[in-house]
Amino acid sequence: MSEAEGPAAPASESDRVNQRFAGVGAAIGLLVWYNLFQIAGVAGFISSGSHPRLGSFLVFLAMLLVLPCTFWLARSVWKLEWRRAFPLARVGPGVLAWTVLWVLALLAVEFAWFSAIDRIQGLPRLESPFPRVGVLGVLFGAPLAEEALFRGYGIARIRELGGERRALLFTAAAFAVAHMHWIKLPGTFALGLLAGWLVLRTGSLWPALLAHFTVNALATAVVFLMPGALEATGSWGFILGAAALGAACLALLCSPWVRGRIRGLSARP
Repeated sequence: MSEAEGPAAPASESDRVNQRFAGVGAAIGLLVWYNLFQIAGVAGFISSGSHPRLGSFLVFLAMLLVLPCTFWLARSVWKLEWRRAFPLARVGPGVLAWTVLWVLALLAVEFAWFSAIDRIQGLPRLESPFPRVGVLGVLFGAPLAEEALFRGYGIARIRELGGERRALLFTAAAFAVAHMHWIKLPGTFALGLLAGWLVLRTGSLWPALLAHFTVNALATAVVFLMPGALEATGSWGFILGAAALGAACLALLCSPWVRGRIRGLSARP
């Protein structure tokens, strides 16, 4: 007759520390990798002064380097299960439509935030990415590269180390910090939360890619079709109205009443 097993040994101090900070190192690693890819685009930045089109195209190619590098990271961690970093399950049109509406509501709130800051103290000068990155980089390079790194590899790795909640919060925070301007932090953090939640809920990168592409496409349209809109500041009534409308739409879209009617958002895959 075998002896009864005794009580489990208490966790050591090092184990408790590891549990407390699980996923933090991976989140910092995402920022390191992201900035390494920025360095890869230095040749494009340099040549953009004398050859703008060539420079922006080189930066676009540097962005695309993220994809094979993310594949290498996934292979080094999960071997034959590297597809964890590239979840591409099919999603229904309802999920995609909900994603676009959520992004539009978020942009209304973000517009109100920018306008309020402008009225209070004036907007800080934000450097346009188009001269350096180009339209290709903004529309396709950034969504593909950042979603593969943050929502693909990042979500999968941190979820493995510290659970889904940490994966969602840490990747959204790293994504916001990577854009390196305090005025963009609320909007990019919210977008990171949405994209991460969609990946966890649907098991697919497609909705996150659509959300990112929608934000960048609308920004591109404003820059090229309505350049004066960036300098216009509405009244406080207009600002508060835009914020209230956007927040109300976000609350409605996030409510169980709406999500419960959309296949793919009402339950986990």
